[in-house]
Amino acid sequence: MQKIKNSHANGVALVVMSAFLWGTIGVATQGIYNVDNTSSLFINLARMLVATPILLFLCWQVLGRRIFAISRSDLPYMMLQGALLAISHAAYFTGIRYAGVTITTLLTVCLSPLIVSSLSVMLGLETLTRRTVLAIGLSLIGSVLLVGLQPASDTQQDLFLGALFSLGAALSYAGSLLCGRFLAKGYHPLQVTAISFCSATVLLLVLNLTNEVVVVSTTQGWLLIVYLGIFPTALAYIVFQSSLRFVTATNASIITLLEPLVATLLAWGLFGETLAITGVLGAGLLLYSIFLLLKEDEVEGVVVGS
Repeated sequence: MQKIKNSHANGVALVVMSAFLWGTIGVATQGIYNVDNTSSLFINLARMLVATPILLFLCWQVLGRRIFAISRSDLPYMMLQGALLAISHAAYFTGIRYAGVTITTLLTVCLSPLIVSSLSVMLGLETLTRRTVLAIGLSLIGSVLLVGLQPASDTQQDLFLGALFSLGAALSYAGSLLCGRFLAKGYHPLQVTAISFCSATVLLLVLNLTNEVVVVSTTQGWLLIVYLGIFPTALAYIVFQSSLRFVTATNASIITLLEPLVATLLAWGLFGETLAITGVLGAGLLLYSIFLLLKEDEVEGVVVGS
């Protein structure tokens, strides 16, 4: 029992770390938009071109030729995970251009737990505990307070279009997370992440070549892309894939609600995006939903699907 508790705590800590790293993506992206006239597709391709070689190198150092030891039945899941990541990133970055950092991040991340839990139950991968259901309910109420009752601002003029891209990002992110959960028990985290990122890079390259490529042209823009590629991309996804060995996909998706809180605070400090009193209350509910999971004594409701 103590081993289960420790494993769950370690898994939660890893998800929290990845969520904090992901929370910096929005402000870094907004920073690129502020200094450069580029596209979300190119930003995503550029950061993948930074992150993927790093992941492949680290994976080779750890696993050597075992990096290619992937069953034919699992390879499509890794490639699908990468494709869904690419779609999610592109939709998320586009949403930021229309609706700003705070709204896009909150919508994308806060919708994910409901989607993940629903799909997990439908696929027979998990059964929901009462504590998890309560956490989901509080997180959704908190999301409504954070997003639905915010005052209008110049960065939210295209909120509806931004919300549509955010929904697409949430759906594809949820699918990617479930693929990662399915693969977590059988493969090293570096292996899953490296192969899925190769798939994502190829897809983003094709999308860029079939559309008008708008390359980043400023030094500041490229420095921010390098940051995006190393920290909230390569490092964060290694950490997150490791966490899926110890926590359920539903719990992981709820804990990542820390991401919009980090993004909101950074957006407030750097770009002046603010929260009303209702938004502060919503943030409190999100934090409490995470607290409920942190107090969970053991990992419940996990059915290994492989």
